[in-house]
Amino acid sequence: MENIEQTVFDVIAKVAEEKGLDLKTVGLTQKLVTDIGFKSIDLARIIAIMEIKLSVDPFSKLVPITSIQTVGDLCGAYQLCFADDGNSAYKPDFERSESRGEARLSSSRMHRGELRKKARTG
Repeated sequence: MENIEQTVFDVIAKVAEEKGLDLKTVGLTQKLVTDIGFKSIDLARIIAIMEIKLSVDPFSKLVPITSIQTVGDLCGAYQLCFADDGNSAYKPDFERSESRGEARLSSSRMHRGELRKKARTG
C-alpha cells in the first residue's frame, strides 16, 4: 500500500489534535510517549484507527506492540504487513516475546499444580 507513512502521520496528528496536544509536525524519530505526549489509551486509539483505515493488524502476529516506541516504529510495523519479502527486523523480538509469554504461562500452570497438590495433601 502506498503512503502508509502519510496515513500514520495523519492519524497521529488527528489524535494529537483531539487531545489538545501542541504538535507542529510529525517526524519518524519522534517518540510517541515522551516527545509527543501520548498515553497508552491514545496509542490504542491510533492502532484502532489504523486497523480500520488499512484493514491490517501487524500486532496480532508480526510485531510485538512493546517494540513500538517511535513514529518510525509504527510506520515500519504497518509497512511490514504489505512487504512481499517476508523479512522482518521485528521477527526476533516477536519470537522472543512469544517465548517469554509461553514461559510465564507454563510457570503459572506449574505453580497452580503445586498449590493444588498442597491443598490435597495438606
